[in-house]
Amino acid sequence: MQNNDWNLRRETVLTPVLLPELTQEQSVELDYVLPDYYPDFFRLLSCTAETAVTSQSISDGALQYALHVQLHVLYCGEQTDTVQSLTQQLDYQGQIALPPDGTAPEHLQIRLTAETSYLNCRAVSQRRIDLRGAVRIRVVRCGEQPAAVLSGAEGLHTRSQTVPVSYVSQILRTDKRFTLAEDIRLNAAQPAMLSLLRAQTALTVHETRIVAGKLVIKGEAAVTLLYTSSEGAETLSAVLPFSQIAEQEGLTDDMPCFVTAVLSEQHFMPEAEQDGDIRLLHADLQIILQCTAIRQASAELLTDLYSTVYAADLQREPVSLLTAPVPVTERMQQKLTLTEPDAVLTKVYAAWAEPENVQSTQNPEGGAVLSGTLHVSVLAADAENHPLMLTQQQPFTWELPHLKPASLLPPVQVQSCTYTLAGSDTVSVQTELLLSGQIMQQQTQMLLTDVQIDPEQPLPVTEYYALRLYFAQPEESLWEIAKRYHTSEAAIREENDIPAERLTGQQMLLIPIVR
Repeated sequence: MQNNDWNLRRETVLTPVLLPELTQEQSVELDYVLPDYYPDFFRLLSCTAETAVTSQSISDGALQYALHVQLHVLYCGEQTDTVQSLTQQLDYQGQIALPPDGTAPEHLQIRLTAETSYLNCRAVSQRRIDLRGAVRIRVVRCGEQPAAVLSGAEGLHTRSQTVPVSYVSQILRTDKRFTLAEDIRLNAAQPAMLSLLRAQTALTVHETRIVAGKLVIKGEAAVTLLYTSSEGAETLSAVLPFSQIAEQEGLTDDMPCFVTAVLSEQHFMPEAEQDGDIRLLHADLQIILQCTAIRQASAELLTDLYSTVYAADLQREPVSLLTAPVPVTERMQQKLTLTEPDAVLTKVYAAWAEPENVQSTQNPEGGAVLSGTLHVSVLAADAENHPLMLTQQQPFTWELPHLKPASLLPPVQVQSCTYTLAGSDTVSVQTELLLSGQIMQQQTQMLLTDVQIDPEQPLPVTEYYALRLYFAQPEESLWEIAKRYHTSEAAIREENDIPAERLTGQQMLLIPIVR
C-alpha cells in the first residue's frame, strides 16, 4: 500500500527565558543643616533609606528610570530623651544599557527594584550632618519565547508516540498605578503624636476576577507606624482597603489571573487639632498592581516517531513549558539575639526586620533556594530612660524543595516580628518570613521539534522479513521493540496477546512484519 503523502503538524508553545540580572549603583549624598526648631545633634540612633523606582522606559537601547530615595535619620539631643526624626527626599534619573535585542525574548518583562547598598551618617557639627551612601538598582529580565514543536505526523508509513501536555499559550501583562489616600486617626486611649519615626506598609491582594473583559482587584494595605509621644515611643496600626479595575485588551472571563501589589512610595502628613495635638495623619500610598492573565491550552505532542519503511532523522530537544499559576504560601522562622553590653536595658518600644539582597537560585537536587540578609532593628531604653537602637544583620538561606523552577518568585515579606527582653543587656527577636502569591512553574518535556524522512531512501532490503523471534527482558517497552524492528507496536501486542505497554517478565516474542 502506498503512503507517501508526508505531513507534519506543528504547535507553537511558549518557553520561559530568564536573562542575566543587571545591576547599577547610584551614589547618595546629602549635606543637611538642622532647622532652627530642632535640638542640637548629640547622639545618632539610626540612618535608613526607603528606595523605589517610580518610572521606567526603554529608549535607544537603554533602560531609563527614575529613582526616589527617602532618607530617615533618628537622633537624640543632649538635653532631651525624645527621639528626633529627620526626613529628606532625593530624586535621581539614571539609565542602564541593555544588551542587543537579539539576546532578549520576544515578550520581554523588565522589573526594577532598588535597595540600599550602604548608608553612613556623621555629625559635622551640632547643627549639620553629612550622609553618604549608595543605592543598588537591580534589573530582572524575563519573558517568553515561542517555540515550534510537533503535534502529529501522517504518511510514509510512520508510527508516532505522543504525550498529553497542558501549557500556557498566551500571557497578558499590565501594570495599574494608583494612589491610596486615607486618613489614619489615633484612638482616644493613645497619647498624641510628637513626630513620626517609622512607617511600614504590607500589601495584600485578596481577590482577582475578570468581569466584562476587565480585571477587578481587591486588597488592603496594612500600615504600622512608630511615633514619639510625651510618654515615649508608641505604635499605631491601620488597615486600608482598596479596590481597583485594570484594563487589558484581550482579557476574557475564563482566563486565570494573578496580581502582585508593590509599594512605590508612601507619605504620611500629620495634622494638628485645635488644641495643638497631632491625632490625625493623611496617608498617601503610591501602589503598583502588576497584573498577569494567562490563556491555557492542551495538546498531544510528539515524543518519538519512526517509519516501518524509511529511515527517519529525528531532532529532539528538552522544551520547558509554563504551567497555569499555582498558589504558594511558605513560611520560615528566624530567631536572633541582640546585645548591648554597655547599657542596662529596661524597656523595648518596638522591633522590626527587613529582608535585604534576596536572591533566588535553583537547587541542583530540585526546588528553589532563597538567600539574603535579614536586617533587624530594636528601639529600646536604658536605665536612665535614654533611647538607644540595637541593630543586627543575619544571613539566611531558605530551601523550598517543593517549588519547581519559576521565572519569578513573589517578594519575601516579614509576616511578624516579636521580641522579648531576655536579660539586662539582651533582646531576643523572633521573625517569620512569608513567601506568598502565585507563580507559573515550569515543566520540561523531551519533545520532537523536527523530523526528516527521505522517501527516496528506503530501509535496506535485509531489514525485510516475514517473521522474527525476539527474546525480550522484563520491563522492556513494546514501543522500543517495534521501533527497533520497524514494525507496529499494535501488531506485536496482537500477535503475542500482550495488553500492557511494558513486559512483566522474560518472554519470547513473535515480531511480525508491517508495512
